[in-house]
Amino acid sequence: HFSPELSAKCTVIDFTVTIKGLEQQLLGRVIGMEQRSLEETLTQLMEEVAANTKSLLVLDKQLLDRLSNSTGNLLDDTELIEVLANTKAKAKEVEQKLADAEEKKIEINEKREQYRPVATRGSVMYFCMTDMTLVSNPITMQPTGWMYNCSLNQFLGEFNYSIRESEKAQPTSKRVEKIIGYLTYRVYRYMNRGLFERDKLMFKLMVAFKIVVVAGSLQQGDVSSFLKAGSALDAKAERSNPFRWMVDKIWLNLIALSRTLFGPNSIPFFKDVVDIISRNDQAWRRFYDENEPEDCAVPDYEERLLQEKDLGSFLRLCLVRCIREDRTCIAANKYVQSQLGGKFTAPVTDMIADILEESSNRKAILYLLSAGSDPTLMIDELAKKRKKFPTDKVSMGEGQEIIAEEKQKNGFLAGTWLILQNCHLGIGFMEQQEDLMSKTPEIDEAFRLWITCEITPRFPIGLLQMSIKVALEPPMGLKAGLHRTYTTTVTQELLDKIDSDKWRSMVFVMSFMHSIVQERRKFGPIGWCIPYEYNNSDLDASLLFIEKHLSSTILVQLPLSWSTIQYMVADVQYGGRITDDLDRELFQCYAAQWFCDEVFRQTFCFNKYPSEFSYKVPEALEIAAYRAYIETLPPVDSPLIFGLHTNADLTYRQIDAAMMLSTLMDTQPKDSSGEGKSADEIVREKAVDLADKTPPDFIEEIFRAQVQKLKGPPGTPDRGMAAPLNIFLFQELQRLQRIIKIVRNNMRALAAAIDGTVVMTPDLLDDLNSVFDARVPKKWTHDPSGAEISWIMPNIGGWFTGLIDRQVLLSTWLEGDRKAMKSYWLTGFTNSQGFLTGMRQEVTRQHQKDQWALDDVITHTEILSYDQDRIRDVPEEGQHIHGLFIEGAKWNRAEGKLEESEPKKLFVGMPAIHVTATTIGKTGKAARANEALVHDSAVYKYPKRNDRYLIFRMPLKCGEMAAWHWKLRGVALFCQTE
Repeated sequence: HFSPELSAKCTVIDFTVTIKGLEQQLLGRVIGMEQRSLEETLTQLMEEVAANTKSLLVLDKQLLDRLSNSTGNLLDDTELIEVLANTKAKAKEVEQKLADAEEKKIEINEKREQYRPVATRGSVMYFCMTDMTLVSNPITMQPTGWMYNCSLNQFLGEFNYSIRESEKAQPTSKRVEKIIGYLTYRVYRYMNRGLFERDKLMFKLMVAFKIVVVAGSLQQGDVSSFLKAGSALDAKAERSNPFRWMVDKIWLNLIALSRTLFGPNSIPFFKDVVDIISRNDQAWRRFYDENEPEDCAVPDYEERLLQEKDLGSFLRLCLVRCIREDRTCIAANKYVQSQLGGKFTAPVTDMIADILEESSNRKAILYLLSAGSDPTLMIDELAKKRKKFPTDKVSMGEGQEIIAEEKQKNGFLAGTWLILQNCHLGIGFMEQQEDLMSKTPEIDEAFRLWITCEITPRFPIGLLQMSIKVALEPPMGLKAGLHRTYTTTVTQELLDKIDSDKWRSMVFVMSFMHSIVQERRKFGPIGWCIPYEYNNSDLDASLLFIEKHLSSTILVQLPLSWSTIQYMVADVQYGGRITDDLDRELFQCYAAQWFCDEVFRQTFCFNKYPSEFSYKVPEALEIAAYRAYIETLPPVDSPLIFGLHTNADLTYRQIDAAMMLSTLMDTQPKDSSGEGKSADEIVREKAVDLADKTPPDFIEEIFRAQVQKLKGPPGTPDRGMAAPLNIFLFQELQRLQRIIKIVRNNMRALAAAIDGTVVMTPDLLDDLNSVFDARVPKKWTHDPSGAEISWIMPNIGGWFTGLIDRQVLLSTWLEGDRKAMKSYWLTGFTNSQGFLTGMRQEVTRQHQKDQWALDDVITHTEILSYDQDRIRDVPEEGQHIHGLFIEGAKWNRAEGKLEESEPKKLFVGMPAIHVTATTIGKTGKAARANEALVHDSAVYKYPKRNDRYLIFRMPLKCGEMAAWHWKLRGVALFCQTE
């Protein structure tokens, strides 16, 4: 966006490729290759038209010259009469030629138009390729999209190849179909090769959507409705959810679905869905509980869905996304299959030999690495077959650029293969590669450059756009992890280092644990709070320590010190990476379970639950026997082997689906909604609505005076600002007022900018896009420094509901004093820790006679057996809180203990909790005695678990299971579920 001043002084030319502009270019290209004579005829025709038009102008000029220079009577000038007759005849002839040319041009254009679908599909595929640059890793947040950058030249190479190699056919319409099919699959395979596994489905879905939208079968607004679902709706403004089995998020999704008009004919297909579910509650409950709802018949709608040939598969996808978000990716895969064909969802493998054939002496092969992947062995194996072994290798790092450059120049002359490893550590040298590869005059035809690099946004775009990209990931799962360990790290030589069965068993246990802690990352925050990059160096160091420890104990007839091994592995070798206390405790649990005498018994199993397969420690001398056992492991891992509940699979799929939907949202154009309104009109309407709904301001002078009149805790003389919780209320009011002011001013400014009464700044444009996408504008949640000032929510509807709820909470407290606050909604405070601190201060003051000191006081909790509605009185000491949810387990209210979660229920509401304070001395002994019977659960603000959002720790009674069981389950409490 350029300033008006700059635009007034100069002309700004936008060279960006547009979808229609590229289509015209591609049409010329395909005609040039398919119907060269047609393109040449058109060019010749255009030249003739230009020549004839020019000759007509020359004749007119000559006639006018004669007329102006003529003297005497015009009728006596025979020469002039001849010229006039000649001009008239020629003019008629030229006009006839122009008319013929126009007819011929229409005829040629009709033939050219037959090939337009090829150009359209090519344009769609190119823009899908460029849209992938917006992708990022959902767990580590690395900008993987940067490494997906492709150039127009790379695409044109694939486009030309598709036209040349696709099957020849007659008539033209058949040939066009063949080209489109070949081109779509060719570009998909080209792009798929360079994408990480988690992004492959996203690309295919993007292609499927773009094809049907450009074809006119779907509107852009239909795709937006699928992506947003009910995220724009405010729960307070809609009718309440009547179904007990349905969470509010699904209810809002269904309301949004019932209002959506689908297709070019604006069909209100799901208009009555809410009423239909009400009438057939049991059938819909069964549909919701299905393991694979995308394959099941939809109650009340199945026949109509089958009748809708164009929209049926998309409507089914929308319904599954709304009711079972965790199955969105699987349903999307089925949609891709229905739109593009089975070969787009079939597993594919790109052979290294084929990649080599595609490369050239000036076109490098770039491997995009993830933890645990290395293509060097594959390249060396191929080099042996092609008589290019040994290959030159340089591992980049400080000072390696000179060596790499020397080897590359030698390779240019000798035609050898050069492997540059870990190039993310040599970005400076990578920046020279574009010039070296393109401008070096002579490079031997046999020379090949192989580059390996991790994801980095600093990698030069020029090299990305001239290389063949291949994403390399280690196979996923325990079986693949153990197989990798027993083919690289663990060798026969390692197993023979100590001649003892215990040593070989310990090696297997250590390798098994290594795979477990790596694979657990895929479950997101319930797996590890922070996704650590555990790698082979951690495993090597741990095995080296265990080897030395066994040498100094077992070999000299001394017992193993399990506590030493547990400490060295969990706290030192792997623990050196761990920064979060809860992750450290989790790792210590694994170590305590698997580093003990139990592992040497024949009855030992890693799985403590009944299963078809028992994960045992094999007894063998040869490495071949271990590899054979590893081959028998199940290919799909149950979450139970990690210590997690089966619901963790649901969590894992929901994270995948949410990330895919969010990234697809970023790639969508913001031009219209499909409801006949422009994006500006929709956003203006929403902005005015939100500004009107924003709660009234809290005026500081008024609420300060009100707070001064509030009472303090019972049994103390404190009033007004002398009572800690009254100060806390005052601060919360100040914070909420700041947010209310920001929201109201922002929405008014946005509406004014759309009207044109104020300048549309880049910041306001970002806000416009956020509101259109039903996301929360950044300035509502963060100040200019990036610090959080309010609560974080994924959608604007939920966030605004939260704003109104918080205003009600604080107003009730301010106007009704403490007697009105029988229980506090902990989620409603921007500083929940401050509330607990204020409560502890008040209890300490109430125990002034007992000489309690604030430094010796800790939070003490008691979970009640009922919800806040049944609380009758305000407690004398401490406060009641509510609004917490538990993940990883459920709370048995009657018996006051933890129990296993119910299927498909990820978060379960907790009853009201009485929080008070007690001294360390009173609880210290009891806590030590109950350590194994109590799970010390963390309470977080959000499901994103880290120290920043940790509020406090709350002990939960374990019930029949030990504390370690719930720790491995990832049990924690949350103020918000999103």
